[in-house]
Amino acid sequence: MKCHSVQKKLSAYQDNELETHDREQVRSHLLSCRACREQFAELERVWQTLGGLEEIHLDPWFYRQVVNRIKEPLEERLLPTRQHVFELFRTPVAVSIILIIGLLAGTYLGSILARCDLFPFQSNPVSDSQGVLTSMKVFDPAPPGTLAEGYFRMVSYKENDSK
Repeated sequence: MKCHSVQKKLSAYQDNELETHDREQVRSHLLSCRACREQFAELERVWQTLGGLEEIHLDPWFYRQVVNRIKEPLEERLLPTRQHVFELFRTPVAVSIILIIGLLAGTYLGSILARCDLFPFQSNPVSDSQGVLTSMKVFDPAPPGTLAEGYFRMVSYKENDSK
């Protein structure tokens, strides 16, 4: 008998669940194979350790309580406050909250990035009296003939400049 097949039968051998023929084959293999004998000894130690544990005495109604808890719907098991929280985070509300948080975070991070000097080697952009263009640093540099350059000219246009 090979080690693999003996190792599969060790637990049954220990519990005297094998037929006489299989039991004799496992016993003779254990006498000749050190690795399987060590594994059987380890199994014996585990069994002895488990046998030394104190028995747990359950309430007679324990099984019935477990079955009832499994069968009752989830809504009845949750506390009312938890149930209210689950109702609050239904899909549309959750998507709306995530969208609002994303917009606020994007606005905040965008304002920080707009204030940063992303290109310190470049000259300052065209500025206007309201400070509208200070947040438009992302268009620097604006090569002539591009949409950005046209936008800058349009925004910074003053009637005094045309005279």
